[in-house]
Amino acid sequence: MFQERVLADEYSSKYVVWREKLKILEENPKRQKDLQQCRKYFESMFPTIKRKLEQEERFNRARSWGNAVRSEAELAEIVEQLNEHQESEDKQLECVAPIPPMILNPVDRGRRFYNENGRTFDPMEEHKHHMQIVSHIWTEAERQTFKEKFGQHGKVFHKIASHIPTKT
Repeated sequence: MFQERVLADEYSSKYVVWREKLKILEENPKRQKDLQQCRKYFESMFPTIKRKLEQEERFNRARSWGNAVRSEAELAEIVEQLNEHQESEDKQLECVAPIPPMILNPVDRGRRFYNENGRTFDPMEEHKHHMQIVSHIWTEAERQTFKEKFGQHGKVFHKIASHIPTKT
């Protein structure tokens, strides 16, 4: 328990130091300038981002006035902004982050994938090939016939083969 307290105090002190360093980094003029350049670039590329940021700034300015509204036009603008703000966030995000089309070079555009895995061009040829593979397997009846005819004819295999039609 004491160790947890020491760790919590150490965390708090390091957190304060970290926040101070972060504040210094964020207030750096060079960083501010870079952020403005990035913002200008993205606003030029994506005008919907610019519109959204402007709406948020107007909304925040309206909030800073508090309950004081100077005219009916300002009231109407604030109500309109509140209604727009309550619209679906998903629709806004879809507008903010458009997905650009894929850029392919001309060679890659012409490529297509053709899957011929397991395709049979000539089923009869496949069947014949399968039967040749299967025909090498001897059944018990064929073995018995071979043994009998081998005993009768010896090593005269063309006579033995004439009695076993499935083997050559």
